Amino acid sequence: MRLRIPVAVWLAVCAAACPAVAQSAHSAPESSTAVSPRQRNQAKPAPVPATPQPVYDATSLGSPIILDKDWRVGITSDPAASTPGFDDSSWAVRNAQASFAEVPDVESAGASGGKPASKGNSRRYAWYRLHIQLAPNHGPVALLIELPVSQNTSVGVTTTGINPDVFVNGRQIEPKGPNGNNPEHYQQISRIYDLDVAPSDTSLTLALRTIYVPYGYASYTSFFENRILSLGTPSDLQRELNLWSNRNLFERFPRLVYSLLLVVLATFLFVLYFAQKGHVEYLWLALHELAQAPIGFIEYAGSSAHLGTFWYAAMVLQLIVISAYLFFEFLIAFLSLRRRWYIATLRYTAPILAFVGPTLVLIGHGKIIAVLFAIVFPCSIVWIISWFIFIFITLIVAALKRNFEAGLFLIPLIFNLVGFIEPIVTSIISDQTGKAFRSPLTLQAGPVPIHFAAFGDFTGILVIIVIIFFRFLRVQRDQERVSNELAAARTVQELLIPQEKLSTPGFEVDSIYNPANEVGGDFFHIQTVGVEGLIVVIGDVAGKGLKAAMNVSLLMGALRRTQEHRPAKILESLNRVLTGTESFTTCQAVWFGANGEMVIANAGHLPPYLNSQEIGLRGELPLGVLADVSYEEARFYLHPGDRVLLLSDGVVEARQPSGELFGFDRVRHFSQQSAFYLAEAAKSFGQQDDITVLTVRRLIEVLAA
Repeated sequence: MRLRIPVAVWLAVCAAACPAVAQSAHSAPESSTAVSPRQRNQAKPAPVPATPQPVYDATSLGSPIILDKDWRVGITSDPAASTPGFDDSSWAVRNAQASFAEVPDVESAGASGGKPASKGNSRRYAWYRLHIQLAPNHGPVALLIELPVSQNTSVGVTTTGINPDVFVNGRQIEPKGPNGNNPEHYQQISRIYDLDVAPSDTSLTLALRTIYVPYGYASYTSFFENRILSLGTPSDLQRELNLWSNRNLFERFPRLVYSLLLVVLATFLFVLYFAQKGHVEYLWLALHELAQAPIGFIEYAGSSAHLGTFWYAAMVLQLIVISAYLFFEFLIAFLSLRRRWYIATLRYTAPILAFVGPTLVLIGHGKIIAVLFAIVFPCSIVWIISWFIFIFITLIVAALKRNFEAGLFLIPLIFNLVGFIEPIVTSIISDQTGKAFRSPLTLQAGPVPIHFAAFGDFTGILVIIVIIFFRFLRVQRDQERVSNELAAARTVQELLIPQEKLSTPGFEVDSIYNPANEVGGDFFHIQTVGVEGLIVVIGDVAGKGLKAAMNVSLLMGALRRTQEHRPAKILESLNRVLTGTESFTTCQAVWFGANGEMVIANAGHLPPYLNSQEIGLRGELPLGVLADVSYEEARFYLHPGDRVLLLSDGVVEARQPSGELFGFDRVRHFSQQSAFYLAEAAKSFGQQDDITVLTVRRLIEVLAA
C-alpha cells in the first residue's frame, strides 16, 4: 500500500498542469493581450551595442553536436524574428547555461531591430536565435531538444517551463513523436525536429520562441537550465532519443513494478475477504490497493506524452482521493473505531471528492464549471488535510495503546512523507547551486534509480504482508480454539441428546436431529415414567455456535435432574434455569399417559400436529424472558394409532436459493411420513437452521399387550 501525502501530490500534479495552461496561451493568436512583467526594484540592463554576427560552425557535422554557445537572445513581439533577415545584431549573445544574465528589453526602449509593438501585435516573446553554417551538399539535419530524466519530473516538480516554438529559416517546425501536432496539451518530453534543410542551403537560422516571463517559474533566463539542444542527423539523434526513453522508463520502473504488485496484493486481499467475510477491512484495503495500482501506468503515459496533461492530472488526482477515502474506511474497520462526529463528518462529506477529476478535465468549458471547480477544489483540499490529520493522529494513538499493527502502518506513512519532500529539496538545492544535486537517499540498482519514495512504497507492501501474516496466525489460533471448544460441546451434546431408540412401552417414538452447524441449538428429551406414561420435551435455543450449545447442555442437565412430570412445571423449572443468561429458548413439554391422555405446555414453540392437523395452542412467552412465568396446560386424548408430530422451526424455514420457504403446507403434507423422511425433505429443500423432527404414535392395545 502506498500511503501518499495526497495534498502535496495534488499540488505537484496541478503544478505539472500549469505549463499546459500557459502553453495554450502561447499558441493563441498574436492579437492576444500582452503579458505584463512585474516591476523590478533593480535597474534594467542597458541596451547592447551592435556586435558582429556570430556563426556556429557545423560544417564538420558528424556525431551530434551540442548547441551551447553564441545564442542571440532578445525580447520582441515582432514575428519577423523567426526569419533569417531579421536584424538581431543589437541582441545580447548568451551561452546555453543553466541561468544566464538578463538581456535588455530593447523593444520597450524603442531600440528594437524589428517593428515596434502595436495594439494588434502586442504579445511579447523571448527569442533565442542561432546562426549555423552547414557544409555544402550536407545530408538530412535534425534538432533534438532533450529534457532531463529525474525524480522531479516524475512527480511534476520541474522548472522546464513551456514548450518552445521552433523555427528554421522562418518556417515553424512541428516535432516528431507522440502528439507532435499539439505538444502544448501534453507533458514536455525530449523531441526531435526534422529541420528539412535543402542540401544546397549552407546557412541556417534557428529560432526558438517562448512566452516572455521575466523572472520566477519558467523565466526566460533559465531556458537552457533543463534543455540540451543537439544538432545532427535524424538517425543519430533517434539513438539519443531512444536512450532518453530508456532512462525515462528506468526512472519509473520501480513505480510500475509497485503497481503490478498492488494488483497481486489486491487480488490476495479479495480472496481473504471472501474466505473470511467477517473481516471487512480486507475488502476496504483491497479496493484501496486496486485504486492505487493504475497510477504508476498513468504517470508513465503522461510523462511520455501519450496522455494529455489535464487528463493525466485529473485521473491521478481522482484515483488519489478515492484511495484516500478507501483507506479511511479501512482504518475504521481495521481498528474497530466507534462512530464519532469527526468520522461521520469525513464520511458524509466525501462525495465532494467524486467531482475532482471531472471538474479539472472540464475547466474552461463555461462559467458553471469554473464555479464548480472553485467550490470543489478548496473543499477537497480541506477534506484531504482533515483526512491526513485523522489518519496520522489515529495511528499514533493506536500505537501508543500498544497496537502493534497500527505502529507498523506509521512506518510507510513517514517514509512516504520523507520520499515526497526529497525531490523538492533536491530541486531547490540544484537551483541554488546551479549544479545537478544527487540525493544521498537515492540508490542506484544498475540503470534503475531507487528513490526514497519507492522505498516507502515497497515498505508499505511489506507492512501489509506482515500484518496479514500475523492476523492470519491469530485467526487460525482463534479458529482452532473455537473448533476445539465446539468439538467438546458437540461431544457433550451427543451424550445428552438421545442417539439410540429408547424403550417406550405403549408408544412408538421416532426422532431425527440434523444440526445446521457443527453444534446446534435444537434439543429434545424423552423420558419414560414407569408404566404410567412418557414425557417428551423439544426446544430451540436462540443463537448459534458455542453459546447456543452451552445453553443446550444447561437445559439438558436441568431436564435430567428434574423430578417434575407435569409439562407446565417442567417449563417453569427450565425458565428459572435460563433467567439471567441473556438468552431465550422456545420449548414444548408433552405428557403422554398410558390411558391416552396427552397434556401439552408450550413456551413459544411451534404447535404440534395430530394426525396431520395442527393443534391450536395459546401463545406463551419463551423461556428466559421473564423470571416468574406460569404456563398453561392443554389436555387432549389419543386413540390407539393416533400420531403426534413435534418439530423445530428449522423445518418450516428451510429455504431454496430463490427464497421460497418449505412452509406449513408442506409440513402438513409430509406430517404422516416418518420423521426421517420429513427431515430429509426439509434438508434437501434448503436447510438454513437446525432441523429436529419427533413423532409419537400410541400403539394399538393388542400390540401393546
